[in-house]
Amino acid sequence: MTFRILVTAPHLEADGLALLTAAGCTVDFVTLAGGRAEMEGKLAATPYDAVISRSIPITGAVMATCPTLRAISRAAVGYDLIDVAGASACGIPVLTAVGANAQSVAEYSIGLMLAVARNIVRHDRLTQAGGWDRTRIGIELSGRRLGLVGFGRIARNVARIAGAIGMQVSAYSPNLAAAGDIAPVTRAGSLHDLLRQSDVVSLHAPMSATNRHMIGAAELALLGSEAILVNTARGGLIDEPALAEVLREGRIYGAGLDVLSTEPPPPGGNPLVGAPNLVLSPHMGAATTIARAATARAAATHALAVLRGDRLPEGACVNREALRPR
Repeated sequence: MTFRILVTAPHLEADGLALLTAAGCTVDFVTLAGGRAEMEGKLAATPYDAVISRSIPITGAVMATCPTLRAISRAAVGYDLIDVAGASACGIPVLTAVGANAQSVAEYSIGLMLAVARNIVRHDRLTQAGGWDRTRIGIELSGRRLGLVGFGRIARNVARIAGAIGMQVSAYSPNLAAAGDIAPVTRAGSLHDLLRQSDVVSLHAPMSATNRHMIGAAELALLGSEAILVNTARGGLIDEPALAEVLREGRIYGAGLDVLSTEPPPPGGNPLVGAPNLVLSPHMGAATTIARAATARAAATHALAVLRGDRLPEGACVNREALRPR
């Protein structure tokens, strides 16, 4: 039996596409220009068996227009673009490429820490412009206390790299009590405890309705004047106006953000753009050749597993109740 798959992007990396082709699947794509409207039109008009999802949101109402749809498989780890409740109501499992990009995002997180701590971007801009300003000296990360918010695969990789640098690592997560021994990482009793004791804070929590703006004015006030905040998770975890105010007032050393609440930010629509001592990048943490190939491969593998009735890897399905026979 063959399947029809819609990829919500103009292409899928060869590793994933080869798996689908070998399985005899018909694979369609969404053009960059067509975007969300094109995706929704195709789902309403074509009996797709599965969607491989990249960067376009999918609502439950859109899923309902394609009654043959049996799986939404993310070529990524986060799933906040997918209406999971709507998918469950339609009996559609939502799958993620769990662990596939963990090393790439971890390396990027460390890169942002270094870029902020050593003012690398600032030095580059000034030197490229013909300057030679050596007045702003940096912060050495060795011996500093790193606080990880969330302790999944990415955060664990960050902890390993940070330990090699010489950082002391602590972590906080509501689920950390069940994680067993995490030495040499230490547990923080609460988010506020973690913030109070950390020189560098790196966010690795998934986005949910309950943790939006988990780093707000009150939390930022717990950080010291030499603190660095890094976010490679989701932009909505931070109250952006509050962080912009803290940066402009110089109340922390700086921040490195790979994610924003709205991506890309509308012109003049994000107070962080132009804030001092801030490094911004356009959600590139997982954008390496190895990670993109791995997430494409995982997305294809997971979609085929659901369509064939095969077993999924642990943690790959966000809404396991939807795996019940339809």
